[in-house]
Amino acid sequence: MKIQYRVHNSVTISNFLPVKAGVYQSECKKFELLLTSTTDTKTGTILSPKLIWRESTRPEVGFSVDYLELELSILPEGGGYSLFQHGYQSWSISRKVENTSIDRPPFLSFLQYSQENIYSKHESKVGKFISEYLTLVYNKENGNGVLYAPIEQGEFGTKFEVVFGESANITSVKAIYDIHCLPDLRPNAKLSIAKIKVLPFKGNPEGKLAKYFEELGNKEGPGNLPKKVPTGWCSWYYYYTKIDQKTILDNLTKVRELNLPFEFFQIDDGYQREIGDWLIPNEKFPGGMRILADEIKRVGLKPGIWLAPFLVRKKSEFFRKYPEAILKDQNGKPVPAIYQPLWGKGYTYALDITHPTALAYIEKVFTTLVKEWGYPYLKLDFLYAGLLPGDVYNKSLSPQARYRNALELIRKVVGKNTFLLGCGAPMLPSVGIFDGMRISCDVAPFWYPEKLRVFLKDRDALCTRTALINDITRSSMHRHLWLNDPDCLLVRKKRNKMNEAQTKLMASVMAVSGGMLLVSDDLTKLEMDRLDLLKKAFQLNRECQGYTPVPIGIFDEEFPVAMYNPAGYLGIWNPTEEEQTVRFTIPLGLKSKAPFLDFWTGTMVDLRIVDGHFETTLPAFGSVVVAV
Repeated sequence: MKIQYRVHNSVTISNFLPVKAGVYQSECKKFELLLTSTTDTKTGTILSPKLIWRESTRPEVGFSVDYLELELSILPEGGGYSLFQHGYQSWSISRKVENTSIDRPPFLSFLQYSQENIYSKHESKVGKFISEYLTLVYNKENGNGVLYAPIEQGEFGTKFEVVFGESANITSVKAIYDIHCLPDLRPNAKLSIAKIKVLPFKGNPEGKLAKYFEELGNKEGPGNLPKKVPTGWCSWYYYYTKIDQKTILDNLTKVRELNLPFEFFQIDDGYQREIGDWLIPNEKFPGGMRILADEIKRVGLKPGIWLAPFLVRKKSEFFRKYPEAILKDQNGKPVPAIYQPLWGKGYTYALDITHPTALAYIEKVFTTLVKEWGYPYLKLDFLYAGLLPGDVYNKSLSPQARYRNALELIRKVVGKNTFLLGCGAPMLPSVGIFDGMRISCDVAPFWYPEKLRVFLKDRDALCTRTALINDITRSSMHRHLWLNDPDCLLVRKKRNKMNEAQTKLMASVMAVSGGMLLVSDDLTKLEMDRLDLLKKAFQLNRECQGYTPVPIGIFDEEFPVAMYNPAGYLGIWNPTEEEQTVRFTIPLGLKSKAPFLDFWTGTMVDLRIVDGHFETTLPAFGSVVVAV
């Protein structure tokens, strides 16, 4: 166990040595660590760490703490284990990995910090992994596993480092807390750190994961979520930034002509004059955004609008007027938050969301959007930017704490009746604020990642396949932490490289998941057969949305082949390029027998029950949804 701290750029790593049971002292004599535990057969072992500053005065100028690392003593016995590696934010891949894999982040740094945790240093070694917020290790041969997870948000970020031996045994598990600030280290005061759950179990890992999300939601979650999830239209995945007032109104008219069962109509990126100048529409929206909100309401829909509240570009009015509110590094240079060519040349930067000027601006923006323009649905994007490292105004706040403070301000301004959707958002510190949460990378009108992203070893690269993996592995967050947003459904034929089977597989996953369902096609050009698929997807989603689904086989394949929704639907798919016989364990407690009919076609599905498993043969990218 150790702590890393610094005085300006001078870094010190100090190990903790045992003093007596549950008490450890750092070699530098500055810190004391108290580590108590309680054990229960149902809840497992709960570890409660507390950090104490043992010097008689406060830390010197330039002092800050980077991280605290705890070695956990409860490890599974034997070998043959795999790991469920959870991602940091909405877009970060969450999937099963084997002990022979390499935990390699994206090759380019700007992809790493815009998609993963910039404070996590992946060593790219075989069998050594960092899993953000939580992890599961599991042996699918004997059914033994262990869940490691925080039971609360805490003031600091939490992650786990897991190291495998050659026989796929677990040789080390460490809990690491991202502190990265100067916390309130008064003499002899105890600094509480998030408590950790360590739960050994046997059988069904998906059930343990779902139960954990339920417990976390009960403790930190938003309370009663509406039974009805948002459905509607989004401009992004057909038009991207090339939207204008006419485009929005044409699609709005088509919603009513086609009698689509939508509740929301969301205007995405492309209305603002510049990133950061959210209250100044560009010349393509001459009537302004309030008029559009009124028009959307006039046809019986609820207007939604996109913004990236923690981002700003150099050309923006805000950047020019308030340079003191921009996040800067130790040399006084603005901190890059993302490189997005659609917004122009050069980087986009981050606000210092601890600075009073930035906070006042955030308050003004959200007050205007909700109370003056009249948008009751807000999509907040690129939220990871609020946690990027920099020389912040309030140095006592950890990245997680400053992010949480800004979110709480936003929620206070917009009120409880405004639907907040998070995107590009660090997961754990977002719980309790958002009504909906994107749980995957962006979908795309193509199945696999683009070749350049593959070359750059970008494991989080946007594409429909990667998005659907997260939609399944994170599916049991739905209704426990928020309403899941699996991203938009694309059903069009034109400007879509996915074939019909891939499109139907996408619709199957999204509908059975029961999460939010927004389509992002040009409704004025939608083909009739694809319109039928769209309407059926909304029908299935409507039946599934009141329940929390359970993924099946998260330790069998990277892309789990099935998902069960307690509404009584089982989605099964073959996400490969060849015909496959798909085999998976029958969900716990499910008693069902033939005949099985496919929801999409009404035809018989040859779904066999063999030794406690379902089996069926599906063509390349084939999918079926059956009532069970």
